[in-house]
Amino acid sequence: MRIFLLECKKALTSPILIALLIIFSAFNIFVIFSSSDHKDELTMVNEIIDQYGREITTDSLVQFEKDIQNDLSTLTSIVGQQYDSIYDFLGELHYEERELYSDEEWEFFNQLQLKEMYYSMADSIDERYANIHVKEAGEGDVQKYGISDEAAETLLKENEKFAERFEEMVANEEHKEWFFAGKPYFMHSFLFKKVFLHIIIESLLLIVLSTAFITTYEFENRTQLVTYATPRGRRLMMDKLVASLAISAVISVLLFAITLGTYFTVFDYSRVWKTSINSAFNWEYNFPYVTWWDLSVGEFLIGVTILVFIAQMLFAGLTFALSVVMKNSYITFFLVAILFVLGWLLPSFMPKSSNLLFVSSYTLPTLLLAISNSFMGSSGLILFQNFEWVTISCWTIITIVLCIVSYKRFTKIDIQ
Repeated sequence: MRIFLLECKKALTSPILIALLIIFSAFNIFVIFSSSDHKDELTMVNEIIDQYGREITTDSLVQFEKDIQNDLSTLTSIVGQQYDSIYDFLGELHYEERELYSDEEWEFFNQLQLKEMYYSMADSIDERYANIHVKEAGEGDVQKYGISDEAAETLLKENEKFAERFEEMVANEEHKEWFFAGKPYFMHSFLFKKVFLHIIIESLLLIVLSTAFITTYEFENRTQLVTYATPRGRRLMMDKLVASLAISAVISVLLFAITLGTYFTVFDYSRVWKTSINSAFNWEYNFPYVTWWDLSVGEFLIGVTILVFIAQMLFAGLTFALSVVMKNSYITFFLVAILFVLGWLLPSFMPKSSNLLFVSSYTLPTLLLAISNSFMGSSGLILFQNFEWVTISCWTIITIVLCIVSYKRFTKIDIQ
């Protein structure tokens, strides 16, 4: 235990690692606050859920419309003219006329504008989803990516399964639940594409650096001949592996806690945790987000966080295996970076007529960089239902094997 703690201390007292952790945390906090100009508008969803319930029903929409009509009557009493929509009033309003109304009245106008926007989106859900044809979209992907032969057959077969899941989702009305409007705010993309991507890249940098630093410490300080010459010396590598995993876990937890803690302090998700991630309001791009299972926003967040954490631990193990062989932290760092990029680009080197195109996508870089589309059938060429668990399982086995092989090799080679 004492050796383990001393190995951990090497990383925990490293000025570079400490400085980078502080810089990354500060940067993430800055990114979140600099993108929080619309946070007050998001509270409208919480108010809607409190008043009408989380699920969108015919009765709740009827009541919502009545309340909007009452607000329009209030608008008439304020401006002295009747309007069918707040947008009609704002469209006719000249800039110099803005000063005619108080701050409280402008707050009322803004709230009414948000209510009309959310009501309009909710009222058009059935129409928008009726125009979605999953099978045709799958055929479009085949043409878009130039896929042919067995690869096209595999993709279309999986797409048929996804089409059934889509129909099930619509039948269960998983998409009829309130959430932050997708296209105005893009909250899913901001959290899982931007914020999570920052956490992933930053934590990987720190994990690779700390693991390589711990593993190669004796070689870079030229004490290897003393340290590894004793009967206990070679087994020190196992302590280094455990210490590397422990430090990686600490780094990951700290970045997650600081960044996500700040995010959910700034943006109030208190009423939407149980909303389905498949909500029509979470539709941001050409195709809505649709998961293979009915997951709430909270469940999706937990699942994605676990995936990222496991992948980070696997990268720590892979870095350890490479460090034992290279015995140099700088070389190890750049090799891991190169392998990460190659793993991400690997599918682009595969023939588009072969299933190797899909097999080559089952890599940790692809999993991490596409984390916002995890568990989803609406995720392009990685729509496969088994993508996440197969990727994690395969790379866990690969990492364990590489760590064992590198350790066994280290116990037998000459120390120079």
